[in-house]
Amino acid sequence: MIMGTEASGTCYSTYYSKLSSVHRNQCIDGTITGSSNCVAFCYYEEHRGFLTEKLRSRQKCMEKGCMHYNKKPQKISRNGSIGNTEQEQILTVTKSATREMEGIRIMRASPEPCGEWTVYYVSIADYSFDSVVRDIEENIGKRVAFKPEIRVRVTM
Repeated sequence: MIMGTEASGTCYSTYYSKLSSVHRNQCIDGTITGSSNCVAFCYYEEHRGFLTEKLRSRQKCMEKGCMHYNKKPQKISRNGSIGNTEQEQILTVTKSATREMEGIRIMRASPEPCGEWTVYYVSIADYSFDSVVRDIEENIGKRVAFKPEIRVRVTM
């Protein structure tokens, strides 16, 4: 299964529309909470349900890299843009985490459909980002993936 995609079961919004009753969402521990308190959905068969921030911390979903974890999508404003505070947070933490890596520059961060962020970078060397990804996920609770920014410069 691939986390957070249609192949893995469906995204948060599908579960929300099927299982939610306007202000009553059943959490994985059986408690009922409002939708504004929900941050994710777990579709693990033994405890399927919504997750609050507290439940997510207790279950350690992010630390485990749980395949059943499905983050609540970010709200998009009427003009189609995403609030830049989350993007700024991702960029700030990512730049801080890669500060000691020589020859690398973080260019931008883009949200993906099911809550993951793609961080684009340029570098003059090859790096493994495993420890950086773990640090970011532990610090801000967001999943990130690194991709090289492809830029072509023609000089004559």
